[in-house]
Amino acid sequence: MPIKPDKDLLTALGIYGAIGFQLAISVVIGVLAGRWLDARWGTMPWLTIGGMLLGSVAGFWNLIRLLKWKDKDGGPDAS
Repeated sequence: MPIKPDKDLLTALGIYGAIGFQLAISVVIGVLAGRWLDARWGTMPWLTIGGMLLGSVAGFWNLIRLLKWKDKDGGPDAS
């Protein structure tokens, strides 16, 4: 008989997977925007570095926001 995964486990995995994906995408978008601006204005590599830092800050801000939501609303794994 196949084992059925727990719905709460799947929900938690989905949320944590989305958090990691959003963090990575924020950094990638920041780097790509910085590279595009560097190429346009000839400021290589300063805007790329700034975009990476801005993307990192945005990603971590979203991470903190989602973790606070999980604790506040009793999301997956909240006691």
